[in-house]
Amino acid sequence: MKAVTGRLALAGLGAVLALAGQAAQPGQDVNPDVPVEPLRRAYFGDLHLHTSNSFDAAWGGVRTTPRDAYRYAQGLPVTYFGNEVRRKAPLDFLAVTDHAEYMGVTMEILNKDPQFEGTNWYESLTTGNKGGFNRIMGSGFRGVETYPELNTESLKRSNWQRVVQAANEANQPGRFTAFGAFEWSDTPGSSHNHRVVIFRGPDFPDLPFSALDSRKPEDLWRYADSNRARGVESVLIPHNPNLSNGLQFSLDGPDGKPMSRDYAEIKARNEKLVEITQIKGTSETRPELSPNDEFAGFEVIDHFVGQNKGNINGSYARQALARGFNIAERTGVNPYRFGFTGSSDFHSGTSATEEDNYTGALGDSDLPSKENAPHILQDVNAVLRQPTAVLSASGITGVWAEQNTREALFAALQRREVFATSGTRMQVRMFGGFGYPAGLVKRRGWVAAAYRDGVPMGGDLARAVGAKSPRFVVQALKDPNGANLDRIQIVKVWRKDGQDHEQIFEVAWSGKRKVGRDGRLPAVGSTVDVKTATFANSIGAAQLAGEWVDPAFDAKTPAAYYARVLEIPTPRWSTYLAVRNGLPLSTARDPSLQERAWTSPIFYQP
Repeated sequence: MKAVTGRLALAGLGAVLALAGQAAQPGQDVNPDVPVEPLRRAYFGDLHLHTSNSFDAAWGGVRTTPRDAYRYAQGLPVTYFGNEVRRKAPLDFLAVTDHAEYMGVTMEILNKDPQFEGTNWYESLTTGNKGGFNRIMGSGFRGVETYPELNTESLKRSNWQRVVQAANEANQPGRFTAFGAFEWSDTPGSSHNHRVVIFRGPDFPDLPFSALDSRKPEDLWRYADSNRARGVESVLIPHNPNLSNGLQFSLDGPDGKPMSRDYAEIKARNEKLVEITQIKGTSETRPELSPNDEFAGFEVIDHFVGQNKGNINGSYARQALARGFNIAERTGVNPYRFGFTGSSDFHSGTSATEEDNYTGALGDSDLPSKENAPHILQDVNAVLRQPTAVLSASGITGVWAEQNTREALFAALQRREVFATSGTRMQVRMFGGFGYPAGLVKRRGWVAAAYRDGVPMGGDLARAVGAKSPRFVVQALKDPNGANLDRIQIVKVWRKDGQDHEQIFEVAWSGKRKVGRDGRLPAVGSTVDVKTATFANSIGAAQLAGEWVDPAFDAKTPAAYYARVLEIPTPRWSTYLAVRNGLPLSTARDPSLQERAWTSPIFYQP
């Protein structure tokens, strides 16, 4: 379908009133003291960021605090390794998610807290090869050994209270949302099995739950269920499934047998979202799993368990959507019915997801200063043992909500009306329905009609009597400070006759290109000048919109549909850094990239 690039009419008062039934109920999902936008708007933020409260960040020399992190997210200056840094475009929300394991303890040791007098912990963290950090990391991530003196209830309680206090102080309803959160960080055999836990507030649990309490995710889910029974709401977001060695999206339960209904239910109840992109790679898919997807290789890295590559099956979100249908066939419950988020996972306290304004993500191992520039260009991910992985400054989450408050944003996370981006602030909307008329996206008040007669991203399609096939409507607007748009695609994943399938459809695009017989659209081209680290918006479109009807819809077949939107090529942060410092370009990755966004899927289940 050709792109719709003209100016779309804004929804009028009638459209707003028509959406009244879709808006959140005052007092439940919105803050009554903040104006409500019934048609919702996109807010951008980071749901996964570490500060010096995390032992691995402190090991890397990071000294930023949660308060610093909230300041940086709001566009205010902070000091990072002696330099003043600040975001160009402030975020709307942030969750500081320091590791629950030994949260804040290493900084208390480094600050010579009196409670550690008479121990050798300070010396072990500051002399020689800083072996104390290795001991703490081995304990926190892999359970090699535990250190009860660093894991007392009083330590956990006081440090957690400071985290909650920092979030409450930074939270400004209607202006900036600060979530209280932590990360549970089990890492069996170097495989990521991590989750971030985001609390709605204003009520929080007395203590976080760490892998030192249990290394079983089902115990973390029971912790969340127990809190929920007391009115303390949370969402749990697995991250880095690409580094999970097949753990995150397994067909089996923890006993190695086919996943049970009970296990699928508790997982589905607690994990409605998955982080699809961040600094340690993209987890949508990869060429080996999606050989017909020309964009499947975006920011992927290989995961090694010892000397062997990790299992890619069970490690990527697109495959997981089909695996969820597989499990549902047998148990009646789909544990992989999730939406997509994007976050940074930076261990710096600075959510620096702007490619031309990147502060570094992993402390002094990749500090982008002039002195360290040769090192960073050669080995930015040395801490990850990935010497060729110079990845983009990814990512952030877009949330469609009635207002910028904890209540409204959290409700949107729960209903999965969210989208992930690789760091760009492009806005993407997607709706699906069986009763949409052709040309809906061109009509005045189309957003209100789309909500009324269908579902937004993250929703579930209901079968309409007499309807033949669902119609999907997608609109994308460029980042106001970024690049034009290349194309909108819809990715369909389905399971039929015991087989998993996927297909990509071009829906809207810029320029006069035409889709070939092979279903592919020619490349948009590139305006990137690597010598000057610049690009021009002389190609692409500021806005794209289109509609698509599934040509092979089968009412008896479960399916998931999500949109993927690509920008035109722009310089990578390492290219900006090299040009600024008069250094050769990195050879680890292409000097440019096509930033993108992924909407949460819309699901159809017979």
